[in-house]
Amino acid sequence: MEIEFPKIVMPKVTALGTVSFQARVDGEYLWCEISCEALRVHFGASSMQDDELLNAFCRGKDRIEQAARHHLSLDGSRAVLLMVVDF
Repeated sequence: MEIEFPKIVMPKVTALGTVSFQARVDGEYLWCEISCEALRVHFGASSMQDDELLNAFCRGKDRIEQAARHHLSLDGSRAVLLMVVDF
């Protein structure tokens, strides 16, 4: 299974306060998300402001992608929502 995190579309904050980012699994594009709570607890976001969430995502990008890769390797056909317990 080939899992990549292309830099075609930048991560963005959703209406639910998650940060979504793109993954490609065996050539298929999927959206992954990380909760604002996980960004606060593990990556230092101090508020739910878009810029705080995106900055926290950038600080933790390697660990976030590693956690997403783990979940995608279990079931690569589904999008992932990373929560506090995933780190």
